Amino acid sequence: MILSRLSGVLALAVTVAGAVDLAAAAPAAADGWHRPQCGVVQGDGAVTFTRNDGAFLAPTTTPVTPVTYSRLIALSTPNTLVAISKTSIQRSTDAGCGWQRIGSTGLDLAAYDLTAGADGTAYAYGINDQPVYRVRGDQVSEVAGPVAGDGVATLAVDRTDPRALRAVSKAGQVYDSGDGGATWTAVGSPAGQDEFVYKAAVDPTDRDHVIVGTMGNGSYVTFDGGLSWTRSAGVGATPHANGFSVAFSPVDPRTVWLEGYDLSQNDNSARHIWRSTDGGRSFASVLDGAGPTLINGTPLWPSPVDPDVLYFAFGTWFGGYGTDLYRYDASTGRLTSQHNPHDGIGGVAFNPADPQVMYLGVVEER
Repeated sequence: MILSRLSGVLALAVTVAGAVDLAAAAPAAADGWHRPQCGVVQGDGAVTFTRNDGAFLAPTTTPVTPVTYSRLIALSTPNTLVAISKTSIQRSTDAGCGWQRIGSTGLDLAAYDLTAGADGTAYAYGINDQPVYRVRGDQVSEVAGPVAGDGVATLAVDRTDPRALRAVSKAGQVYDSGDGGATWTAVGSPAGQDEFVYKAAVDPTDRDHVIVGTMGNGSYVTFDGGLSWTRSAGVGATPHANGFSVAFSPVDPRTVWLEGYDLSQNDNSARHIWRSTDGGRSFASVLDGAGPTLINGTPLWPSPVDPDVLYFAFGTWFGGYGTDLYRYDASTGRLTSQHNPHDGIGGVAFNPADPQVMYLGVVEER
């Protein structure tokens, strides 16, 4: 790999050998996509797929090795996905059957996430770390995020302009870039005063609609890009709750999912998944830790076709437990799960041609 400095941007020239949020982004366009035409995934074992909500996972040519926390995203480019694990950025161009490393960052990407633009560009951004990695084809370049020496709570790409980015800092400040992350401008004011934001999400249909989950004060929502914020109602029995994870439904942005901890409780039921049907103005608890196993920061993966359906997971290496992949349907209240032997699931992406095909970025800790 050759590193060169170009106009303040560190470009990573990568040669490919051989042959996943917005965290809650709208699904990649289905045009040109097809289902994976393989029974075994070629790669390092970090990514697999399932056609039945996790009841059966496609085997991989190489078992995943510790310590791996994988995330991935489907792109608008037909049959193309990008994944991150360990220090590598990987790409598949055959609907997830074969994976090739296109970049080695030298930085552990365990606390990184992925977002995608409409032109097939992907960005990998750190929750706690700089820099931001921009992926276009098999080329990876490096740009700075908006907060010196720190990561961001989310990064989103405009649906019509792949160089127009919106990020939210851990202080709840909205930042915009019009040049792919080379420069940033603060917009509006932070959500609340002296807030700490665990996670944020940007509406995939309206970038001025933003949700943040905070330490102690539940969540805040803005509909004007951070010029004004409203504290969400219904998050916790008292005004005090932690909002750890948040995600928009890709098909109905009035539906927002939030996972967190009600500070008025102190047993397993203190952890909740709340659901909003008014864009985040108010929430109601739909699940708590007395049923599925929830942790502080359970990732949320809304269905790309049904606003009532949410996927989430619990996994651990302890005692060789493995992972439960949950599916919750708010229209019926039904919760189901499928078990697999991995230590966790770090990311989920859906095949745009057939959303029943779910790609899983797996976790291996020991």
